[in-house]
Amino acid sequence: MIELNNAIYVRQNLIKDLELPQTATVVGLGGTGFWTAVLLAMSGVEELILIDRDKIELTNLNRLPLEKKAVGLLKTAQVKQYILALRDTVKVETHEIYIDSARDCEILRGAIFCCTDNLKSQQLICAYAKKNSLPYQRIGYDGTILNVSKTFPLSFKETNERGYTVTPSWVVPAVLAAAIGVSSKLYKELCIMDDIGNLHIQNSSHICSRILDDKIEEGRNEILDDISDHIPDDYGYCSDCSRIDPDDANYGYCPECEERYSDDKIEEIKEEARNSGFKDAIEMIESGDITDPQLIEVIKKYVAKKKEQKERKATTISLLTNNILYEEAKNGQ
Repeated sequence: MIELNNAIYVRQNLIKDLELPQTATVVGLGGTGFWTAVLLAMSGVEELILIDRDKIELTNLNRLPLEKKAVGLLKTAQVKQYILALRDTVKVETHEIYIDSARDCEILRGAIFCCTDNLKSQQLICAYAKKNSLPYQRIGYDGTILNVSKTFPLSFKETNERGYTVTPSWVVPAVLAAAIGVSSKLYKELCIMDDIGNLHIQNSSHICSRILDDKIEEGRNEILDDISDHIPDDYGYCSDCSRIDPDDANYGYCPECEERYSDDKIEEIKEEARNSGFKDAIEMIESGDITDPQLIEVIKKYVAKKKEQKERKATTISLLTNNILYEEAKNGQ
């Protein structure tokens, strides 16, 4: 049996930097938790602790590879049975409870995979894992939105509800989130909090025209919403023209027109030029045919600023998260 198990992983062992925990705990055995446990077992984890008090419901079957006769049976028992049919040497320990207090977390061991949909449980599990230096991975999804990260779960809503009762669900994002979460812990760290449609267009050798058009339209609309705040005041006219430089000896005189303009007329010309230039800029952005070097630089600066703002926001959230997590752990929550 040992030789057979070793033979199973001959090709997997060729992968560098793949680090398997000997023990892993999966909390929540719904769409993501079921597949997370299966992927861990198939990867060669020797011991699994499975935690969930719920029973299989008919609506679970759209994302779990179980027969209808499993409805009404404990999730822990069904996952254990499924895993042992694939890897009979895995030691599987089950607990039919909810994680509702810090004391409940004492059964968590090894690498922790939090797949529960209950916010309070998520926060307790994360705080316990960090306090006890246990590897932690959050895995979840909502419809087609993936949520795979190691951050502390936050919410500004007060709720006593356990999880959710109505949410879009599909087997593909459930399996995808589980695969990404397991990969993040066993291979390379990943953090994905996005719609799977957005993942499709990243680093693709070919992008279907409809998706590409949708993303271009989305990006164009975002730019159009507030680009006016970033276009410089002198856009659309020559900023070094002698007519608009009060310090120039020829201020007000245009050699092309052979005419000298008053201050009011200069301001009127500037305003007309800027409005015309701004209109041209909007038309170029809307058409996607941006040829003006000055406008290209404006958009580059705009995109860089937006990226900086997003990074600053992420940093702020991270600092807030770490502070909350520290206080939770310090207080033994």
